[in-house]
Amino acid sequence: MITAVAILAYLRGTPLLDHVELKTYDMRLRSLEKAAPRYVTIAAIDEESLARIGRWPWSRATLAQLATRLDAEGARVIAFDLFFPERESSRADALFAHALGATGKAVLGTVFLLDREEARHVGGPTVAAAVEATARQAIPEVRVGASEGVDVPLQEPYGVIANIPELQARAAYAGHINVLPDTDGVVRRVPLVLRHGGRYFPAFDLQVARAYWESAPAVVEVAAYGIAAVDVGGRRFPLDEEGRLLVRYRGPERTFPAVSIADILQHKADNHLLRDRVVLVGNTAKGIGDVRVTPYGSTFPGVEVRANVIESLLTEQTLQRPDWMTVVDATILLVLGLMLAWLLPRLDLDNAAMVAAGLLATYLFVAFYAFRSEGLWLNVVYPSLLIVLLFAWAGFLRYASTQSERRNLKLAFQHYVPPAVVESLLTDMGKLRLGGEKRELTVLFSDIRGFTALSERMEPEELVKLMNEYFTAMTEKVFEQRGSLDKYIGDAIMAIYGAPVEDPAHPALACRSALGMVQALRELREPWQRRGLPQIDIGVGINTGPMVVGNMGSRRRFNYTVVGDAVNVASRLESLNKTYGTNILISEHTYERVKDEPFEVREIDSVPVRGRERPVRLYELIPEGKYATLDWLGEFAAAYAAMRDGDYARAAVAFEALHARVGDRASAYHAEQCRKPRRREADC
Repeated sequence: MITAVAILAYLRGTPLLDHVELKTYDMRLRSLEKAAPRYVTIAAIDEESLARIGRWPWSRATLAQLATRLDAEGARVIAFDLFFPERESSRADALFAHALGATGKAVLGTVFLLDREEARHVGGPTVAAAVEATARQAIPEVRVGASEGVDVPLQEPYGVIANIPELQARAAYAGHINVLPDTDGVVRRVPLVLRHGGRYFPAFDLQVARAYWESAPAVVEVAAYGIAAVDVGGRRFPLDEEGRLLVRYRGPERTFPAVSIADILQHKADNHLLRDRVVLVGNTAKGIGDVRVTPYGSTFPGVEVRANVIESLLTEQTLQRPDWMTVVDATILLVLGLMLAWLLPRLDLDNAAMVAAGLLATYLFVAFYAFRSEGLWLNVVYPSLLIVLLFAWAGFLRYASTQSERRNLKLAFQHYVPPAVVESLLTDMGKLRLGGEKRELTVLFSDIRGFTALSERMEPEELVKLMNEYFTAMTEKVFEQRGSLDKYIGDAIMAIYGAPVEDPAHPALACRSALGMVQALRELREPWQRRGLPQIDIGVGINTGPMVVGNMGSRRRFNYTVVGDAVNVASRLESLNKTYGTNILISEHTYERVKDEPFEVREIDSVPVRGRERPVRLYELIPEGKYATLDWLGEFAAAYAAMRDGDYARAAVAFEALHARVGDRASAYHAEQCRKPRRREADC
């Protein structure tokens, strides 16, 4: 859509963007290599000449002397960027006409009337006479690129004003001096050919070039869309559809050598600046000369505009923007649009920015290179804007998608992970890899002891209320330690530590959660007792190990969870609390990661695990206040060591004594196991 709009805006024209494009053209033009003019010298009507000869306009007798003097100096073409539509005096006009004819190398200017009202003001007879006077200057040969008789869509002038007949007739050539500024008033191109009355008339500059090349024949090439080019003696100059040529300015004003007319008339001029050159007679004095706005400034002498055009023609170093460039620009827009529309959505924002910036820089380089090396004007504003807009749109879509993903992520995780973790995920969603990956994590399982019997004794409403209070307190303890709530399984809780946000301290965090859960349950028991609710206890199992974490399930419904043998071990540890009368059991894998933490821990047993060659050692994480004192742990460790060494009789006695004195259910379990006949070492 953006590409289509950009192409449509380009084809229909957008004043602001077109204006910016013109300014980029000016910048490119000013960056061209400056080269000293080789063919054109200006015979200047300057302040010095006005001071020595007199105020303007001068007598045509003076101009006759100038033409004669330039001819004597060896000027190859004498071109008057002046206009003589009215008579001065018979004598002065005759002298000037004779001098023009005598040189055989003079070029005069005519003016086409591009305004209807101006033509009406001049009057029909005058215009008709001028048309007749300039008829011989029309380019006789027209080469039609399409079928014969093609109707070229050109806006024609309403008439022409010529020089007085005797001057017009004696000049070797005459051509129009019309200048058509762009919409911003800057002269960037001149109409090298104008059509009037079905005939094509050359510009003053083109006639000067023809005179320099000694009457080289001119041919106009016409296509269905308009004028394509003009050919002068085999030298082809591409034009736009309206017959205009881009002016290749060779530098700011005063780039061309100028000789004061007073010096020429007084034989003081440097002959090297006149001999075998085009001498362009025109105004440079600020008070009388026509001043034009050009890419080089707003006070550029009009005669220097003509000098630049003539120099470009004679050096055959012209700039061009033919009509088919519209197709090229539109194609570039289409290719850029399709390429970026396909590529940008597949990249992250940083890479998309690099691609867009690289493509923009590359295109600008190509456009500037084509201008400098081939003189070809490629549009840079619309392609540049298209690249920026497509990048901005891709960024907006990515932002909208990210915001939607953030909302979905927040909805998905806000009930399962603590708020701080949710914010961390939202800040860097790359921390959450959708799908599955294998990582080392810690899993916690907790379960209520005797829940089935409890649920049978309570009314459903009371049971639901009790469970909601219980789950709220337990979940808070999970969240406090940056754990993620995986799921509620009946009366059980499964929590993950170290995912979705990585946290290397996940084993210790899980242990702190377990201790907090036991403490929170104690705090709940008092209000429950006052309400006549039954007292409950919990068991917690914790294991650390490699597991697969990610979104798992069906395409319609999935859950962020963990799977693997390490998860099964944690679940089994939770159930073993019933065996040992403990609240929290952790595996040896977790213990090795937290043994330097300030926890009270004792090794309590080794149990075989399906799929493993050796048993897993179990440790009790002792909650504060579970036992009145812990000074007996050394005795337990000694009894446990005796059992591991096979001294079952001594171990049984020690365990029985501990159970009797402390009430340690784990000691009672081990005493019973050690008393069993034919006990195998693996059972201990």
